[in-house]
Amino acid sequence: MSNTRRARLLVIDVDGTLLTTNYQITTATLAAVQQVVSRGVQVLLASARSPAALRLIMGELGISGLAISYTGALTCRLYPDSDIPTEVVAQQRMNLASAHIVLRSALEQEIGVGWYIGDDWYIPRWDAALHLEGELTGVMPTVVPDLAHFTEAPHKLLCIAGDPVLLPRLSLLANTLPYDCTGQFSYVNYLEITHQGVDKASALQLLGHQLGIATDEMVAIGDAENDITMLRLAGLGIAMGNASPEVQAAADWVTDTNNQDGVAIAIARLQATRWI
Repeated sequence: MSNTRRARLLVIDVDGTLLTTNYQITTATLAAVQQVVSRGVQVLLASARSPAALRLIMGELGISGLAISYTGALTCRLYPDSDIPTEVVAQQRMNLASAHIVLRSALEQEIGVGWYIGDDWYIPRWDAALHLEGELTGVMPTVVPDLAHFTEAPHKLLCIAGDPVLLPRLSLLANTLPYDCTGQFSYVNYLEITHQGVDKASALQLLGHQLGIATDEMVAIGDAENDITMLRLAGLGIAMGNASPEVQAAADWVTDTNNQDGVAIAIARLQATRWI
């Protein structure tokens, strides 16, 4: 049966979706994304990553413009091939007092913690997990030992359990957040903490209003817990083959894994069903 709806916006998660487990964009995926752009469909990255990290990915893809970072806490315009700074389109920062409560709790539990503001990432001290995150994203943090006295509210806090024995502590932290915070897992050991109500779906809905694009003209592809609301919101939600059963259940259909060109295969199916 042919599809009567056409996508105007293709929203793609980054880690576990666009990127392989080795953090690469495959040749097939790169070609498929560029083909989507050539057909006049806007491609939007929606990720827990910072704008600085997304700028690098967008540069690889050869795209510029809108992006959703920090799981929806910051929607911005990025121009990888120019000196134009990050342009804020919409944002929702955490309450400063609540951010400090989470920071103290993480440090007491010996959990790595990062404080993200715009393009910048601050940490109170180094640990192996934070160093690895810097290497993987291509963006390194600034060490601020007295982060407990920071007076600028973050868009996001990232808490990382670098050792498996810390996972129960991370779960406890997730279950005891201040009332005005939302905690979403992007990996089993990565807890992304933002202001209450922040998620990719809310950011997409607001962006859709601004662009004049209805949610049923959006297609979203993702793999993690923090993608579920986005997959349900979009006119067509596609889960990766490496996604959990819960994430796959929230999608309209499931593509292959991130290591088997899942995004490229999804785009081929979208073309075959005339979504794009």
